[in-house]
Amino acid sequence: MPIKIGLVGCGSVSQRGILPHLSQDDISDKLRLSAVCDTVRERAEACKNRFKADEYFIDYEEMLSDGDLDAVTIATPTQLHYEQALQATRAGISIHLNKPMTLTLKEADDLLKERDRAGVRLVVSPGIAFSSDVQRVRDLLGEGIVGKVYWVRSGATSEGHETEEFRRSGDAMTAVDSSWYYRRGGGPLYDMGVYALHIVTGVLGPAKRVAALSGIGLSQRKVLGKDVKVEMDDNTVMLLDFGDATFAMLHSAFCSGDGEPFSRLHVAGSAGALELGHEKLEVWGSRISDWHRIEGLPRRLPYVSGIHLEIEEAHIFSDIMHLVDCMGNDKTPVISGEHARHVVEIIEKAYLAAKGGTVEELSTSFQLGVLSEW
Repeated sequence: MPIKIGLVGCGSVSQRGILPHLSQDDISDKLRLSAVCDTVRERAEACKNRFKADEYFIDYEEMLSDGDLDAVTIATPTQLHYEQALQATRAGISIHLNKPMTLTLKEADDLLKERDRAGVRLVVSPGIAFSSDVQRVRDLLGEGIVGKVYWVRSGATSEGHETEEFRRSGDAMTAVDSSWYYRRGGGPLYDMGVYALHIVTGVLGPAKRVAALSGIGLSQRKVLGKDVKVEMDDNTVMLLDFGDATFAMLHSAFCSGDGEPFSRLHVAGSAGALELGHEKLEVWGSRISDWHRIEGLPRRLPYVSGIHLEIEEAHIFSDIMHLVDCMGNDKTPVISGEHARHVVEIIEKAYLAAKGGTVEELSTSFQLGVLSEW
């Protein structure tokens, strides 16, 4: 029997990516889109019709109680993730959470305890540490191709969501308010830096300490024609300590960047260096022939093939299908809440370090498992 899933939050990411994936016929034997939910009735009803869901709701609690669900994917603003995930857990419904998991370490701890108490499964995006290119980097570093790792650099930038074409239209479907990105719980770290953090910790493992500089570059932005006060830092640089004199430098900001908004990774070691770019990997050093080589390296994602290669947000679909796989085959998710909790702690402690000019110790850890899909 297919897993019956509901989606809450019919905004930009859902309409561009998640719902187009979940409504494809090729997964109908594994997954059924039972319900969609959004506080804007017209948007919820339109998404129900467009993406062939069984029914729609405008009240999340009603969807959980009346929607005949096995699982839910939460695609709402990050400020709502914790409470909505708790509600699903207490209803005995397994969860896929879009990034970030929660806003605070305490919330993450609470959610993991509720998950264990209820015996449900929890998968938290982004599972990008399991993409083929990041796994290739991890394998090469494990083989010692650059020697002892000294430092890693990564980051994520974009000009801000108010510039997206999707959010400029005047109809209820696409006029999605992005002002929440500039309030508490928004900001580029929770929105984009989370990708870089999952990649770096997916390669190096858990960090031990964090320091940071952070602030607001633009105090006001214009969203859907209205002036919005920026209350959340929109420019952050972090320094992570992984122990044994291995460090990472990460940046995340709502500004123009270097042409690679997500997941560029540079690793420097005692015997060489490598850089992961867009569909290629460059390696330099004394442990390879001719000192330098370039590998073509298209990113592949678990569970993603066929039509899903052509649809946006394939990494989210991959994570949802990991949940479906775990539920259908009695597996423990390796795209785990523990990894996501560690990243949440890094972000929370980075803001604390920036505010107080301190270096903050990190208390959480995780083990990066092996994804059997590969």
